[in-house]
Parts: sequence; C-alpha cells; structure tokens
Amino acid sequence: MPPPAPELDEFRDWASLPALPLEEVLRGLLPCLRSLYAFAGTCRPWRRLLRACAAEVVLPRVPPLLLLCPAFRLVSFSPLVFARPLSYRLPVPAGATFLSASRGHLILLRRGSFGCLHLVDALTGAERRTLQLPSPHFPYHYAALSPSHLLLFHSKHAFFSLPFPEHPTPNARLDWTKHTLPRAASFVTTVIEFRGRVLGLTDRAQLLEFNLDATPPNQTVRILSTTSLPDATTFDRLQLGPHLVAARNRLLLVLFMVGPKLGSMPSAGRVNKVGVYWLDMAQMIWEEVDNIGAYSLFVDCAGRSATACVDAGNCGVEGNRVYFAAPRCHTWRAVPPGCEAPLNGEGGGLLSDGPMAHAPWPSQLSVYPRLFF
Repeated sequence: MPPPAPELDEFRDWASLPALPLEEVLRGLLPCLRSLYAFAGTCRPWRRLLRACAAEVVLPRVPPLLLLCPAFRLVSFSPLVFARPLSYRLPVPAGATFLSASRGHLILLRRGSFGCLHLVDALTGAERRTLQLPSPHFPYHYAALSPSHLLLFHSKHAFFSLPFPEHPTPNARLDWTKHTLPRAASFVTTVIEFRGRVLGLTDRAQLLEFNLDATPPNQTVRILSTTSLPDATTFDRLQLGPHLVAARNRLLLVLFMVGPKLGSMPSAGRVNKVGVYWLDMAQMIWEEVDNIGAYSLFVDCAGRSATACVDAGNCGVEGNRVYFAAPRCHTWRAVPPGCEAPLNGEGGGLLSDGPMAHAPWPSQLSVYPRLFF
C-alpha cells in the first residue's frame, strides 16, 4: 500500500514567504543568470519580487552582457554569469539599421515607403514587435523606451511619442503624438529614468526632463539649467558621445575629452581623458570626481547606453573604473575616472585603429536580459 498522503498543513507554501528573506535568497544567487531564471520560474510571486527589486538588487550586481557581431556571440564579463558564450541568432530585416538599446530591447529602423520600427527582446530575440513610423521620410536618429512610452527623435526640434507597451490590434492606426523640444536643445542621445523622473541628455551634454503627460503637448520637455561642465568643443560629441548614468542615488555623466585642434584639422577621436561628473541636484552644479567608490560604469558607445555596476559576485569587476565597449573593440576596456593619457591611436588604448565612425547595424553592444525590466 502506498504511504498515506501528507496532511495539507505539512506542505510549505513557498509562494507566501515574506519578501525580506526572499531578497536575501536572491542576493545569494547573484550573478548567475541560470539561477536567476530558476528563481523566477518557481512561482508567480517570486517572479514579481524579482521584477520589483531588479533595479536595486539585481542590475547593479550583474555586469552587462556583450553581443559580438557579426559572429552573434553573447558573452559575459565572467564565467560566473554563464560559463560559455551563447549563440545569438537575430533575424534582422533587410535594410534595417540600429537606433539604440533601451530597457532590454534593441530598436531597429527600417526606412523606405513602408518604413517601420522593429523592437526586439535583447537577450533572445524571441519577442519582436513591428510598429509603423509616424512618417517614412523623417531622418530618425535615436529612439528610447521610458516606463510608459516609446520616444522617437527625428530632429533637434521635435520628437514623437507612443504609449508603450500597448499591444495594438493588427492594422490598427498608431496614435503617435508629436512634441516640440526647446529651441536651445541639441540632438538628444540618451533617455534614462532617475528617481521617478525621465531625464535626457543631448550631444552637447544638456540635461533635459520629460513629462509626457503635460498639457499642452509642447510643454513636455524642459532644459534643466546646470553649470560647471567643460565647453562642448572639448569633448567628443558624435562618435563616443557624452553618457548619462544613474549610480543608485547619484546622477553621473561620462565625457570623453579630446585634444585641441592641430592647425586647421580637428582631433576627432583623439581621446586623452575620461572625465566623470556628479550632479549636485540641490544646486544643479556638475562636479568632476576621480572616485566613484565601489561602483564601476559600463559605457556602451555603439548602443548609446551606460549603467553602473557593483561587483558583488566576484566577477572580476574593479571598483572605481569606467569600462567601455566600442566598435572594433572585442572586449571591455577599463580606465579610472579622470585618467589623463592618450587612450587610442598608437598608444593602443581606447580604439585600435584611429577615429571611430558611427557603426551601422550589426554593431557591438551591451544588452541586459529582458527578465530584468
């Protein structure tokens, strides 16, 4: 005879465990992605907990994954994240170019008479959406996802927004909303969320704030007045670009400083310093720092994104470093903040073969698992 079935009260209800001990269990699983997926697959309450505390607990402790193209290999900073490179096969529509990596998605642009955007799950490519453009003729240069909207920029003066992630019915007309940017603003290159605010950065390191629910729509963006940054002519604007990154409760800015012009020839790409600046939000003053403590910054030049990381899982990430990935570089490079030395050219530093051009798709970029967003 089989043993009698246990009484119901003998079963432990794992889904009802308090959040505090579960967070401690989660910290112990870092940085292994396989363990994190297993945690999320246990039950829905555990998955909801992982999503809820991802920004504070998970993301700062898992270094970005690097996608090497055109081999399409996804590699981690450490074998503790996953042991071997993973094959990454992403069907890219013919003629599509890469706009950005944002909130766990790759955003691709396909031009032509049937122009559209392709949003692809950055880790596996399994989730894909195609959206019609507001107009196929605008020169779109950047796109980003906020917590509630997709933003699509086409000039220094205007952009479109679309509620996201709404799932429209097939052939439904998308309700894009057009917004104006302040006349003094330059090209927007970064959009991030910080302390519940949606902030943007231009190629001249101007700081913007977005309020997509403002009325009327032309009041959705304002320039935040800040001081004490170097002149825009002293840092790289178009190739490496300025980068905005949230390091827990600090807002940081990374600038790749370039040398002065040599005669009539600009020294584009001749990076001689990586500057890191912290924003004192009480006085709106940028202050240059040479120590960011246990944090390290990962800057993805091709994907126009940056993130802060703390090495809690012995991944080999050094504190107080700026790691960057650029086209033609096959690994992360690292320098301390404020490093003053030639970082490219014959010195063999930042770049391997001179000035860097804007990389078309496919390019090398850092990505995060879709699970964390």
